[in-house]
Formats: sequence, C-alpha cells, structure tokens
Amino acid sequence: MSMGFRNIKIDSHVKLQIKNQQLLIDEGEEIQIPLEDINCILIENQTVTLSAYLLQKLADMGIALYVCDEKHLPNAVLLPMVRHSRHFKILKYQMEAAKPLQKRLWQQIVIQKIKNQALCLELLGREGAKELFAMCREVQSGDRTHVEAKAAAFYFKSMYGIGFSRGNDHIINSALNYGYAIVRGLIARSIVCYGLEPSIGVFHCSELNSYNLADDLIEPFRPLVDLYVSQHYDISEIDSVLTPEAKRGIFGIINFDMDVEGEKRIISNCVDMLAASYSSALQERRTDLDLPELIQLQVHRYE
Repeated sequence: MSMGFRNIKIDSHVKLQIKNQQLLIDEGEEIQIPLEDINCILIENQTVTLSAYLLQKLADMGIALYVCDEKHLPNAVLLPMVRHSRHFKILKYQMEAAKPLQKRLWQQIVIQKIKNQALCLELLGREGAKELFAMCREVQSGDRTHVEAKAAAFYFKSMYGIGFSRGNDHIINSALNYGYAIVRGLIARSIVCYGLEPSIGVFHCSELNSYNLADDLIEPFRPLVDLYVSQHYDISEIDSVLTPEAKRGIFGIINFDMDVEGEKRIISNCVDMLAASYSSALQERRTDLDLPELIQLQVHRYE
C-alpha cells in the first residue's frame, strides 16, 4: 500500500479544490500538488473553504485531513470509512482476540515505550536511562503491576524536574499535546487503511473513545515527540505560547526517522508497519509486533 510523502499545513485564508487528481491551493496564486504525493493535510485556519467533493476524494486516496480547534490543536481527523475489502473479517479477529494474546501484545508495546523513554533520556544526556531500562524487565503480561505509569512519572521528572506535571498549563505541555495529536491522527489513518476498527483497542477500552487502538499504538512513538520538544523548548519559557513557526516545526516531526528491525524508516512507514504487524498478529495468533525504536532526530532522506 503506497502512502504519500508530503505533509501540508494550511494556516492562512485559502480555498482548497481538486482538479485532475491535483490539490489546488488558491492563495491569490494557485499551487498544485498531485493527490498521490500527499500523506496528510493539517488545516489550522478556520476560514479555509473546501467542498464535500474534496473531502470525498481525500478519503478515497487515504489522505488524513486534520482540523484544529480555536487553540490550534488538532481536534478531528477525516478518515476513509472502509478502504479495506476484508474489514469485516479483520473486525471479527479483533472482537475474538483472546485475552492472553492481547496481554502479551500490550506487554510488548509498554516495554518498547519505556525503552524509547530511556533512549530519549540518553540522547538528551539526562540521568535516569539506567533505571528505565531496568523497569523494562519488570513489565509483566498485560502490565498488571502498572510499570508504565511508574516509568512515566519517573521519566517526566528526569526530563523536566520534580515540579513538572503533565497537567500544567505550560508551553512544554502545549507542544507535547500538539505533537501527540499529530502522530495519533497518523496512526488512526493507518489503522483504518489496514482494515482495523480503531475503537477496539488492545489495552484502552473506553466506550467513549473512537480511537482506543490509536491510543494503544501511539505509546512507543511518544518519546519521539518528547525528544523534539526537549531539544526545542526550555522549561523556563513559562509564559510563551506556540507560534505558527513552532507548530510548523512540531508538525514536521512526521518527517523524522525511527528504527524498525535495524532499518531507518520515516515515521509514517513505521506506523504502517506496526498497524500491519498488529493485524497479522491477531490473524495468525502471533505475539511479535514491528515496534519503532527511538534514534537521534533526523529528517528522512528520500533516495
């Protein structure tokens, strides 16, 4: 399944149209981009105009379209309904997945998340990586002793100091939330493209959440956002707000590489591999997933 490689952020008053399989962006002068090249579109400006036909064409092409709220945080994503001919078959596998298999899969996701948190501290030259690597070995099936929560508390204190809380109204949290929302939308799009039902999670199971599975699969990707935010923002910038330039930079996170099975891959490709391996794991009752490993920030180079 080929996915586009261009990620487009719209933050001014423009008109979006589709003509001859091209996205037309009318800013006074017209910019044309082939639809097949587009991975996702983020609309930040609430005066942008577009048609229902455009929405339908984006869904046909599997292009994720994000819309932002007044705080410029992504709060909705348009996804294709059923691009997958085997959707019902895979839905049955999701519904019937045995508890022990789900618990083993969640254990692996948590271990990789904590490992990536440790690697993040290492790459930043902070203390605490050794403790997190040790916590990886304590994660049991289904993470029944809640090592993930203990690791997260330890990790954020190592990153930002004792007084830091993920609940604080602070530029660090704004930047993290923005980055996580972008990656979550990318994962939701991939889940749907692989015929999986996004509301049926591995661990997350809220009846009010349409994206339980995305909230499961995002976990090992979060430290990529953490690493970027830590390298670009300072904990002392207490009164600053996210500027359009800042958001453009955070949106660019989806052009970075992570490592899967010893190979550097762009994050959208890593997301696809994880979704595909999760689908295979359910169908073949296997317990191995293609999980991403954090590496130093680098933009993907197309050969």
